[in-house]
Amino acid sequence: MEDHIKKTSDDNREILSVSEVNQAANDFLNEAFPPLWIVGEISNFKEYGSSGHWYFSLKDSDSVLNAAMFRLQNIGLRFKPKEGDQVIIQGKLSIWKKTGRYQIIASKMELAGFGELLRKFEQLKNKLNEEGLFQLKNENQLPEVVNKIALITSKNGAAIKDVISTVKRRAPHLEVVLFPVKVQGQGSSESVVSALESIKRLNVVENFETLLICRGGGSIEDLWTFNDENICREIAHFPIPVISGVGHETDFTLVDFVSNLRAATPTAAAEIVSEGASKVISYLEEMRRLLQEKVQRVCGVYKEKLQVLIKLIRSPKQIIQEQYLKLDYKTESLKKSMDSLKLRKKDVLQKLYLQLKNQTPDNKILMYKNQLISVNTLLQKELDKTIISNINKTKYLEEQLNALNPVGILDRGYSITYDHKGGIIRDSAMVSNGDKIKTKLGSGEIQSKVTK
Repeated sequence: MEDHIKKTSDDNREILSVSEVNQAANDFLNEAFPPLWIVGEISNFKEYGSSGHWYFSLKDSDSVLNAAMFRLQNIGLRFKPKEGDQVIIQGKLSIWKKTGRYQIIASKMELAGFGELLRKFEQLKNKLNEEGLFQLKNENQLPEVVNKIALITSKNGAAIKDVISTVKRRAPHLEVVLFPVKVQGQGSSESVVSALESIKRLNVVENFETLLICRGGGSIEDLWTFNDENICREIAHFPIPVISGVGHETDFTLVDFVSNLRAATPTAAAEIVSEGASKVISYLEEMRRLLQEKVQRVCGVYKEKLQVLIKLIRSPKQIIQEQYLKLDYKTESLKKSMDSLKLRKKDVLQKLYLQLKNQTPDNKILMYKNQLISVNTLLQKELDKTIISNINKTKYLEEQLNALNPVGILDRGYSITYDHKGGIIRDSAMVSNGDKIKTKLGSGEIQSKVTK
């Protein structure tokens, strides 16, 4: 090519390469045309997954214009165009040097009609703000703990599932009363206003503490119901606090501005309304845990004391054995005392007998002999009385001991039941179905299994 150019340089002709021509045409378009706003219908839409770039055509009834939108520009859009969408794009005309393809490189894109909706949104927003409707409600008016809420949303949308599942998880006691409405399309605004009026009427008996108005995310057209002036005015003057959970985190509607609080999503709205109850439940759970720990500590202390007392307290069998020993000891002591008394009396009598024997008068001998017989008789009577009294006391002690003896109780028809560890069962709650137990009777034992 260079050789050809040199050979023809004498002809006073400027010969350009294809690349130079395409580059010159591209430069001309860039200089001649500022960034343009173009409206048209999307066709031949393609997205390259590796790069994320979009390539498509814009067409109207008469013409077609090739277009491209690179990833750095399309990543910020809230929608993805599809075949047949009417869009407005801003871009620069260009020619791709490699192919000479004439196209427009888009930097901005919006659905047709989007700009008009934004204008209406800002116009109504300024109007309501100037009237002071945005200042009528605030977050401080929300109750700390909520027990009953009214919910305005679609009965078939994802929002109701998110709200219900979140409330059940965080505050199962919280009562949710649904007022189903249309959330988009014809008649949706009237449906929401009707629900608001119903809640006001029923609030006299239902005592709603908070109103949640929710729907899932979408385009500005999908959410336009919640920019309705009548709905905004109803909410601004609503008698109970209102939490708005419309759309996704980046979506804003006028309902957000007239509500007490805006939640980023329906789930976030449910988390806000159940937060107080959730904190109370957490507090009660912590108190329950602390109380349980304290009860366990106290029970542990008393258990230790009980174990000490059990060691100190003797069994009835041991007590009976000790009483038997005491009885034997007292019987033996009594016998020794009687023997000693007899010996002493015998000695006295022996002395008297000797004295009498040494005296010569027969009458004194006879008198002393009679006295001796009398004393002996009295002594025998006292001895018999003492023996009988001690026998009666012994029988009484034996009866008392028999009354304390568990075996004696069993002989009267009672029984003692032990668990598999040998502990005495005092309450049916101490055993479970299938446990093996042993019942001790007055005579013999019975093995059995618990059935409840």
